[in-house]
This record gives sequence, structure tokens and C-alpha cells, in this order.
Amino acid sequence: MGIRRWTGPACLSALLLAASGLPRASAQLLGPEFQVNSYTTSYQSFPAVGGDGLGNFVVVWMSNDQDGSETGLFGQRFNSLGAPVGSEFQVNSYTTGNQQRSAVAADGSGNFVVVWDSAGQDGSGDGVFGQRYDSAGSPVGNEFQVNSYTTSWQSSPALATDSVGNFVVVWDSSDQDGSSLGVFGQRYDSAGGPLGNEFQVNSYTTGNQQRSAVAADGSGNFVVVWNSGYQDGSWDGVFGQRFDALGNPVGSEFQVNSYTTNGQGNSTVAADFLGNFVVVWNSPQDGSSYGVFGQRFDSAGGRVGSEFQINTYTTDAQVGPVVAADVSGNFVVAWESSGQDGSNRGVFGQRFHSAGSKVGSEFQVSSYTTSYQYFSAIAADNLGGFVVAWTSDNQDGSNTGVFGQQLAQSVFSDGFEAAEVCAWSLAVGSGDVC
Repeated sequence: MGIRRWTGPACLSALLLAASGLPRASAQLLGPEFQVNSYTTSYQSFPAVGGDGLGNFVVVWMSNDQDGSETGLFGQRFNSLGAPVGSEFQVNSYTTGNQQRSAVAADGSGNFVVVWDSAGQDGSGDGVFGQRYDSAGSPVGNEFQVNSYTTSWQSSPALATDSVGNFVVVWDSSDQDGSSLGVFGQRYDSAGGPLGNEFQVNSYTTGNQQRSAVAADGSGNFVVVWNSGYQDGSWDGVFGQRFDALGNPVGSEFQVNSYTTNGQGNSTVAADFLGNFVVVWNSPQDGSSYGVFGQRFDSAGGRVGSEFQINTYTTDAQVGPVVAADVSGNFVVAWESSGQDGSNRGVFGQRFHSAGSKVGSEFQVSSYTTSYQYFSAIAADNLGGFVVAWTSDNQDGSNTGVFGQQLAQSVFSDGFEAAEVCAWSLAVGSGDVC
């Protein structure tokens, strides 16, 4: 999540809006869905998206054969109006074999980092690599290796940034914790320098701990969640660990899901500026195949309310959830739903207030419905706007392509949220007067 530094007049306007008693805006799609990729030969798929505090965003995806050797990673920047900024660009410098499974995150000023898997580049199976960019989209330094331990493979990275651009990367590592897959991480400062050594995230090591996700608050505290095999007594469960801004574990590893029958997986997490966070995942719990469920936590790691169901439509499967939160903790969950749009799978979403209540009804994100729209990603700005990207079959004229849609949401529903953002502006030392 990026952090926007508000000016005094902006804060004043926010307070006036809150005081007016105007209702929060309902979910709306900002204009038509748009094509992200310019190169359309073969497959472009598996997008990741990162947004800054002003609503500008970048989408990164995997493209087949475009870099001259199997799969590579490409990106496109967009301004807050959804217009492309510059041309599509290649992310990976090393092109031998496959570079895939990317993640991207931006700080409040629009600087961003991309991380990904690279086959054979570290000398042993897959490794995790990254590239930093400034707010103008220019590479900062060279491509860098994230993982220090290289035996077997390290893959499926996720990352998060704090308000000033420090970032943390987490990934799955084979056999490093002594038992199949484990979750490991590495912290970096805003200049790209490693902070400390690679560290182990999971305490429970039996079987597989994998498919990790991470979210950071404005001060650099972060939380990691992952799937753990049989730890909750029944197939996969969702577990997490909180860390302070120095990378020290805060408390013990904790179980996220309360319902444990069969498997709960595909977990992801989003945090607001103050460190409150929400975890979402899949569970065969809604009476018809898989549904999407969530749990909110406060900044001290305490549960806020009970586990809750996110999807309203329950026929067949609703899977692959993603979540993003704005500065005040309002959040949007998006997922792919089977048959709901009349054709295989489509992308749907639900907005939530920071207090956990649903805002409006479940809504359709993808407008093009032929065949499959799936593998979605989401990012938020600090005005309450969100952008979703996904893979779409045959929409760009050649196998799969990457498409996106901007969503709008009014941040301010009461004086508390407006005052909170103003207090945040002063807390980060912007010098603004609210």
C-alpha cells in the first residue's frame, strides 16, 4: 500500500466532506476495462499490480517468448486516470529459461520494486530475483538476487513496502527448514540494501508451509500469512506471523482460520497505515464447492469479530481471492467465480468498510465474459480507489492477455477517518497542516 501525503487544503476538504453527512459512494467501475499488454503474440498472463498513494499504478505480467527465451516479465505504468505512461517494458535482464511468478509493490512516491522466480539463475533450481525502479519508471541499479540459500528451489515471492520505500520479500523454500517447504524472508531499506540476513518465517515445520503473502503498515511493521499442511488438524490451514519494523517476530505464529474441515488455502493479506490487517482465503465452507472467507485483526494482532463469508453468490467455485486496503482500512476483495457471468469464470468483487461491514453488493469486475477471466491481482491508493488486473482468454486476439479495471470508492464516511488521515499526514513528517 502506498502512502499519500495530504496537503492542508486536501485535509480540510476531507473534513468538510465528512461533516456534510454525505453517504459513501457506491462501487463503480471507472470507465471501460482496458488492455494492459501491447505485445499480444502467444500468452501474456499472471499479472501483479502495485499502486502509489496518488492512484498511479504499474502492472507486471509473464509473457511467453517475448524476451527470446521461454517466459519473461514485462510491465506497463499507468497514471491515475488509467492512461498508459510510456511504453511496455521488460523487467528481467537475465533471460535464459523461465522468469515468472512476479510480485510488485510501490511506495507513496511511486518508486516500485518487482520480484520474481528465475529458473537456474542462482545455480540451483529456481531462485528469487528483483529489480528496483524510480517513480519515472527507470531501473535503479541492476537486477539483484534475493535468496541467500540456493539449494534446490526458492520461488513464489511476495513483497510489501512501507511508507518510505523500505520493503520485505517473502518466498517458499524447498527443504531449508528441514521438512519439505518453508517460508523465508529478506528485508531491504529504501536504497535497496539488505537489512540483516535472510530469516525463517514459519515456526511449525512439519510438511509444507507455502504460498506466502505479506503486508506492511506505514511504519514498516509487517505480517506474513501462508498455507500449512495438516497443522490445524485437517489438510491445509492458514497461519500467520507478525514482525516489527526491525524484523523481530511479534508474538507467536497464529492460526487464522476458525473453520478447519477439509482445506483452507490461497491466503492473502492487506494492512492499513496503522497496522490493522485482514486475511482472506478459500474454504469449502459456503455449501457449494469453494467460497471466499476472511478474518480481520487489529494492530496488536487480536481478532476483530469472527471469520466472515465474502462471496454472496455460492454456486460452484469462488476461488483465487486477492485483497487490498486503503490508508484508512477500507478494503476490496476480488476473486474468480465459476459460471456467475454466464461463461466459465469471471472476476467479481466486494467492498468493505474499515469496520468490516459490506459496502454495497457483490459486483462484476470483468466486462468481457467469453471463456475465462481469472488469476486476478489488486492494489489500492489512499483516496479509496482500487485497480484490478487479470488474465483473459482470447480477448486480445492471441491466446491469453492481461486486462484491468479501475474501481472508485470515497474514503471518507465519517469525521474519524478524515481526522485519522490528517493525523497520519503529520505523523509521517510531511509538514502539512490539517
